[in-house]
Amino acid sequence: MEAPMAPPLTPDQLARINENKAPNVVVVVSIFMGLSTIAVALRFAARASRHMGFGMDDWLAVGALIFTISFCALCIVSVPYGMGVHIWAADPTQAWKILEVSFWIALIYHVAHWFIKMSILAFYKRVFTLNIAWFRYSVYGLAVYTTGWLIACFFAALFQCFPPSFFWEQHNPTLNPPPEGSCGADNAPLVIASSALNSVGDIIIFALPLAVLWKLHLSRTRRIALGLVFVTGAFAIIAGIIRLTRTFSAIDLNADTTWIIGDIYVWTAVEIAAGLICACLPIIEPLLGLATRVVSSYISERSSRRIPIGHSSKSSSAFAKARRSVTRCEGGGSTTNLGSNPRVIMRTDEYFLETRPKDAMFSSWDIPMHGIDAQSVSNV
Repeated sequence: MEAPMAPPLTPDQLARINENKAPNVVVVVSIFMGLSTIAVALRFAARASRHMGFGMDDWLAVGALIFTISFCALCIVSVPYGMGVHIWAADPTQAWKILEVSFWIALIYHVAHWFIKMSILAFYKRVFTLNIAWFRYSVYGLAVYTTGWLIACFFAALFQCFPPSFFWEQHNPTLNPPPEGSCGADNAPLVIASSALNSVGDIIIFALPLAVLWKLHLSRTRRIALGLVFVTGAFAIIAGIIRLTRTFSAIDLNADTTWIIGDIYVWTAVEIAAGLICACLPIIEPLLGLATRVVSSYISERSSRRIPIGHSSKSSSAFAKARRSVTRCEGGGSTTNLGSNPRVIMRTDEYFLETRPKDAMFSSWDIPMHGIDAQSVSNV
């Protein structure tokens, strides 16, 4: 018995048969793969510039980068199989391979998000003293939630069909006889549930520090700057929500699957990479401040050459006197004698620090302050 012939293409399908969004997908995933790599590299550069040891949050970020690059690479691998073209223009003997790639992408997606979230939570533990019960329990609770989400979603995706290869081989028209196997779960609801639960975790994790930043003894400018660093996580959350809506579009039996999956890959890459970049921004921010000061110092030095010699000598003398008041402190920073005000923000070699009361929960923006209190600083 001959296989039924495919229905003839409509005029609209004929007009769109050469459309292809694969080049755009490749460009976008490549850009975000590069940005996430740069972000992690700058993260380690920022640690090294302050002579600080690398922590668990840094190594988790490396793990997240490995899986982010793997995800982006698989998106590009699926291009020759018809990803990004309309389903009526794809070669049916090759298009089924997109499902095989999607299977591995789904597994990588879960692991990458676990590394990103755990890196952020480890950073919270490193920066915040966690001496307020509700914040400490929230951090640990989110770590348990994220790990539980990974285990449940990873193995549900891995064993939704048995054997796992049946997930894509059942759609291979070239196999004769057809493969044997069964699927115990529908892929679409599984993907939707996984994405929704992931977005819930993202929202809570990125919103958690905002609840305490406004309680710290920081200047308004510094408080807003730190808040904006964490609010950038909203971009990753929005990308995840858009990805979820595109997944809904792919459920329809008559959906243009190979075309829609291009959008899903793009927004998934944006979601993962943006999450990793946001996890690195708080560590990179002091490095950017250091670069700004170097540029400002260079400009000031160039300008000082135009100042009369007598005035320049007085300025140099005043600068040398002020520099002698700088005292090195633990963690590689330095504090200057700015008076006895315990809430003053002081300039260090790398960034601003703040002396804090004993019940504060923010440990000096990622620098150890053990043995340093307001009284000892004011006596420098």
